[in-house]
Amino acid sequence: MAGHATNLFNAAHDLSQGGLSAVLTEMVLRYSVGATITLENVGVGLLSESPGRVVVAVENHKGDEIKALANKYSIALTKIGTTGGESLTINDCVIELSELRTAHTSTFPRLFG
Repeated sequence: MAGHATNLFNAAHDLSQGGLSAVLTEMVLRYSVGATITLENVGVGLLSESPGRVVVAVENHKGDEIKALANKYSIALTKIGTTGGESLTINDCVIELSELRTAHTSTFPRLFG
């Protein structure tokens, strides 16, 4: 909340519904900006729905500020990637935003009418 109040984040999204895979998809499509993400355990990392975790997008020059804020409140902070480009890249899997947008908006209507 403190980071939000001081406009530290460009974007933020909790992982409680759908996990990291849903959050990354929603964030890159909402802002039409790609991301390059590196995860140690892709399966657990992408699918774990954790109500206490949040993904935030912060400009590079604000890195020290967010680290200090996380330290102040004893919050674990892990950098998982960077934003930019026209694709969502998770480790070695690259999905163009246009392809991701089509899959995200048309799959359920196509399958379930």
